[in-house]
Amino acid sequence: MEIDLMHSTTGRPPTDTRDVLAADLAAGREIEIGGVLSDMDGTLVDSVPAVEEAWRILASEFGVPMLTIGSHGLTVQAVVTAFGIPADDRRRAEDRLTEIESRDGQLLDPLPGVPELIASLPTSRWGIVTSAARPVARARFGATRLPFPTFLVTGDDVVTGKPAPEPFAKGLQELRHRGCDGPVIALEDTIAGLRSAHAAGCLAVGVVGTFSRDELAPHAHLVVPSLEAMRVRPEGDRLRVRSTPG
Repeated sequence: MEIDLMHSTTGRPPTDTRDVLAADLAAGREIEIGGVLSDMDGTLVDSVPAVEEAWRILASEFGVPMLTIGSHGLTVQAVVTAFGIPADDRRRAEDRLTEIESRDGQLLDPLPGVPELIASLPTSRWGIVTSAARPVARARFGATRLPFPTFLVTGDDVVTGKPAPEPFAKGLQELRHRGCDGPVIALEDTIAGLRSAHAAGCLAVGVVGTFSRDELAPHAHLVVPSLEAMRVRPEGDRLRVRSTPG
């Protein structure tokens, strides 16, 4: 299992604390952080096929072409705009997409390493930051039967979604309100999400799946092949984290 480090081939020394922490993780050394923020779809939940099926239904109903993979990680409003649906129909399309994505009967599994990672995280020390609408996020994450975190920041909670920093900035604010200080790791499978996390001040960790290692690396401090590579243990009011070979 290979772990890629941002700037690892540039020959430049790390330029901020996050670079130093990422270098330690890449070397297998344990680091100390305050909390963890994570995207949901494609990072914690194997929901990309369900997302794309919802897109296909919407495209068929509204007579527009199917979206590309590059649209993952966007809010429902941004997705509908990307479809090119006329402005007069966008609100109806947004409501319909939310309805499709929050429907009952979805069979969704956590991705590799996710149950173990969540079990190791105190509920007050982590949260979900997702572009999904709140009813979609609750339905989709609930379908995995994983324990919910203390808070979710959803597409309904922000004015400007990923790749803007607002979603992860709100997640950081929630952690700070719960007494979490120090660096915060953000786990993301999309370029838009990594850009948001990076700009908000998180240590941005890319998770291979929706995008390849090479696609994620320019936007992440660190790229891991799956969350099986991440190990977390609480220690007082801090979390100790390390990455492991496969």
